[in-house]
Amino acid sequence: MTANLAWNDLVAQNLSGQASPGYRAQVAGFEEFRIPGAQSRLGSAYPTIKPGLSREQGTLQATGNSTDLGLDGPGYFAVEAPGGGRIYTRDGQFRVDRMGTLLSKDGYPVVGANGRIVVDPAAGPIAVGPRGEISQGGIPGAQIQLYEVADPSQLQHLSGSFYRLAPGARAVPATQTTLQQGFLEGANTSPVVEMGQMLMAMRHFEANQRALQIADDRMARSIQELGTPPQ
Repeated sequence: MTANLAWNDLVAQNLSGQASPGYRAQVAGFEEFRIPGAQSRLGSAYPTIKPGLSREQGTLQATGNSTDLGLDGPGYFAVEAPGGGRIYTRDGQFRVDRMGTLLSKDGYPVVGANGRIVVDPAAGPIAVGPRGEISQGGIPGAQIQLYEVADPSQLQHLSGSFYRLAPGARAVPATQTTLQQGFLEGANTSPVVEMGQMLMAMRHFEANQRALQIADDRMARSIQELGTPPQ
């Protein structure tokens, strides 16, 4: 029942992530958790949820905005986290502030090959190549650094389309990911599929709840019958 509640929470997060560009659906895998120190294999284990991220590519949608960047491939953008360090996202809805710093829509500086990316606000629109190379008026400038993570389960969901690396995990420069300027990747979730998953999680929870109630009633009858002295 606890595992099904966790599954339902993942589905609810997927439904809420529909509006976030680049959102990757969280998928639930059931695995056995064995109680440490248990002497018997019977009754010493129960199913638990192991969350992961879907690898499926979202649909690239044209926006015509020069600072909108869609990812094609398994990679991620890196941005500076508010409290320090880096977090990762596939949401390429960027903007340039008055100082020329390239920011995420939440105001986090985008990480380039040599730190923060700064362009000239007066030099006109930026052009971004498929590998993240930035130019203005034909003059090369900074480069957006893309990263890939071998195991998506090493990315922990924060909120929206933002993720952080699990302890001990590493992100490496991308080799299988390209950019498309003027596009945004949509969430790779389907509301129809997620609603079906939510109904399934609820039905599983209810079935386990009924089984628990039956076992409880059987135990109560056994105690009552065995505890009643013979007439």
